[in-house]
Amino acid sequence: MNHVVYARICEEEGTEPVELPVEADGTLLLPTLTAQFPKCTGLKYKSEDSGCFRGLRLVGDHIYPPVETEWDNVFYCVFPKDKKRKGDEDTEDTKQKVKCLEGRKCTDLIVLNLAWQTDETKLRNYFSQFGDLVMVQIKKDPDTGKSRGYGFVRFNDYSGQAMCLAERHMIDGRLCDVRIPLSKQEGDRQEVSRKIHVGNLPESIGADALRQHFLQYGLVIDVFIPKPFRSFAFVTFDDPDVAASLLGKDMTIQGHKVTIGSAVPKLPSHVRQSPAFENAGGNLRSPYPGSPVAHGPLWNSPWSPALGMFPGGGAYGGSPNGGLRNSMGLNPAAAAAAATLAAQYTRAHQ
Repeated sequence: MNHVVYARICEEEGTEPVELPVEADGTLLLPTLTAQFPKCTGLKYKSEDSGCFRGLRLVGDHIYPPVETEWDNVFYCVFPKDKKRKGDEDTEDTKQKVKCLEGRKCTDLIVLNLAWQTDETKLRNYFSQFGDLVMVQIKKDPDTGKSRGYGFVRFNDYSGQAMCLAERHMIDGRLCDVRIPLSKQEGDRQEVSRKIHVGNLPESIGADALRQHFLQYGLVIDVFIPKPFRSFAFVTFDDPDVAASLLGKDMTIQGHKVTIGSAVPKLPSHVRQSPAFENAGGNLRSPYPGSPVAHGPLWNSPWSPALGMFPGGGAYGGSPNGGLRNSMGLNPAAAAAAATLAAQYTRAHQ
């Protein structure tokens, strides 16, 4: 049986050597070397005569030992200078990722669809699992002090924010949506989606009667009747799906028929009182599909005075208001009013 010779190979100085078998012709195969040390292209050793490193001769896949010492020395791997070893690459990638995260700034995260009973303590306890928090806030109704169904959190480190955004969140039995807010009004739009408008309401029906009636559909967290009385009320549910399921329905409460529509935010007074708004007829319908809430004809209807399109008028007829029309049949002042209204509601309900 032939005696097997082994060469002692270290990845670098200061590391433990690995013994690799030498071929019968006295050479070490390069594939044998790279199997243990990937990306290694050769070997070197320290000369006792000069104290310098000396490289070994490579011919094809065969590495030849020094003539004077054969494989008695300890040899070190040679790696290309323009390529880093796997371990170095992993370390550099990790450093770059950490540096990237450190350079990113945290932002407020909006937490939507919160249950009404969720308070700031519960919210902090839940999100603390992802990292240290510098801010936890639940938006509340200034009159009732009750939760409006959404809040905000901010992490101290960006890594915590990144981990939080990568997860789904079940808080107090509710699947909550956590993300970077699209706008400052996003939480308010969610509140509108939980709220319904009850129209044709008689003054004899009070808040308690409304609450009792709508409890059959879902949890009611607020009932608001304006004062002085104006024949309508707002009912806010805990679940926005309940509010959406009631839109467009006619109901009978204590023998009185009422209409259910969406709670469209009121336009600012400076817009409603503007001459352009008055020229447009002050007409606007709810932007929510299927909602019966309306204050006159659709502003973008072919019959709407907002666009000056009356029967017999159009692009080729005269304006009932005496104004000049452009080639599309639009009264310039009315068109400007329509654009103002569209911009207001686009910003509020995107």
